[in-house]
Amino acid sequence: MEPPIFYVEPDSLSDGLLVLSKAESHHAVKVMRMKQGDVLIAVDGLGGGFRGEIAKITREKLVEVRVHSQTRNMGEPQVVLTLAAGLSTGSKFDTVIEKGTELGVKRFVPLITEKSKVTVDDPKRARTKVARYEKVALAAMKQCRRSYRPEIAQPVTFTDYLKEIGPESVNLIFHPSAGSRPLEESGLSAHTRRVNIIVGAEPGFSAEEMNLALDKGIKAVSLGRRILRAETAGPVACALVMNALGELR
Repeated sequence: MEPPIFYVEPDSLSDGLLVLSKAESHHAVKVMRMKQGDVLIAVDGLGGGFRGEIAKITREKLVEVRVHSQTRNMGEPQVVLTLAAGLSTGSKFDTVIEKGTELGVKRFVPLITEKSKVTVDDPKRARTKVARYEKVALAAMKQCRRSYRPEIAQPVTFTDYLKEIGPESVNLIFHPSAGSRPLEESGLSAHTRRVNIIVGAEPGFSAEEMNLALDKGIKAVSLGRRILRAETAGPVACALVMNALGELR
């Protein structure tokens, strides 16, 4: 059985010791019932993994970990996967973050499309949303035993996001239009190292947005005959791409 996994702040290793935060220490001691000598794994969210044992539980109830070994990119895929997904009402994007993180997404971009039912005009509100998404990503990162916490971008409009996309990636927009092709015809190969996936909110993309994407050279991909909910389409697209690239085998 693999040791439990905890999060530590980057650059927290000093003289072979790591100290878990108050929240992580509480989880280790009070929830997991861990004690001195127990083995655990700590990840820093930037690809660093540390295996060690609890050396001490301080008077402040903080867990000190004596590191035995270090690794890089534990649990990380070879492909750099970005998921740009349309924002919907409620907490649906939380599900997109959670499941996408489990599947290996490196970066999430909340998209504001023409048919989105939400707007994020208040910068403070946008920061609050992103902070919540980061907490969801952190929990999912630990659950699936990754070492990199995905980046969560600030919400951006569809047209502005298209300006970020370059030809060095395989760029795919998932949409049930007549011109969409199967994933097998998208240009993915064993040499693919960067993929951008774009999915809409539940109403989908407007005709103008699709034309902008196609003019940019983005390939339209179909997910079949069924129309998927917003919180389903993104993770399904990620799973299909990761499987096609051999990351789920």
